[in-house]
Amino acid sequence: MSTTTLGFDELFAIGDMDAFLSKAQDKCRKKLRGKTFAGMEKNDVTQEVMIKLYKSLDKYDADKAKMSTFVDHLINNKIKDMYRKCMSEKNLSVVNAVQILSTDLDTDDENVNGASFVLGHEGYGFENFEFVTDIMDNMKLNDREKEIFKLRSSGYEFVEIAEILGVSKPRVSQLWKGIREKYEAL
Repeated sequence: MSTTTLGFDELFAIGDMDAFLSKAQDKCRKKLRGKTFAGMEKNDVTQEVMIKLYKSLDKYDADKAKMSTFVDHLINNKIKDMYRKCMSEKNLSVVNAVQILSTDLDTDDENVNGASFVLGHEGYGFENFEFVTDIMDNMKLNDREKEIFKLRSSGYEFVEIAEILGVSKPRVSQLWKGIREKYEAL
C-alpha cells in the first residue's frame, strides 16, 4: 500500500516521518488558502507551523487524541499565533507600516495623504492599510464591524466610537464581541 493514502495515525505509527510531515505541510497549505498575513509570506507561516509540529511530536499522547486531531489542533493554533504576531505593535510599526509623516514635510497636518488608519508611535503616524485589510478580509467583517475595528485599532474607546457612529456604548461592545469571536474562529 502506498504511504500517500495513509492517515496521520498510520504514518506516525510506521515511522514514515517524511510522508507524515509532507501530509501535514499539505494540510497547512490548504488551511492557508485565501488567507493573508501582514508582513509574512504563506511559506513562512507554513514553515513556522512545521517547526512547531516537529518539536511537539514528543508531546503527543495517543490516549488523549488521535494523531490527526493533534495535528489539526496544532496547525490551527499556530496559524492563530501567527495572526497575533502579525497584529503586534512591533510588527505593525516595523514590518507593515509606512511612515506618512517625515521631517521633510512642510505641514503640521497629521492626516497626510488622507490616511484613514493611523497608528501613533512616539510622535510618528503610521498608515497600515495592509494590516487592516488582511485582518478584515480573513475575519469576513461587515462594513459596520470594519468601521469599529478601524476606530478601535486607532485607539478610540468604546464611548468615543459610540459617539462617532451615533449608537450606544453597549451596542459597540456587542459588535466588538462579535469581532473577537470571528477572530477566535480563524
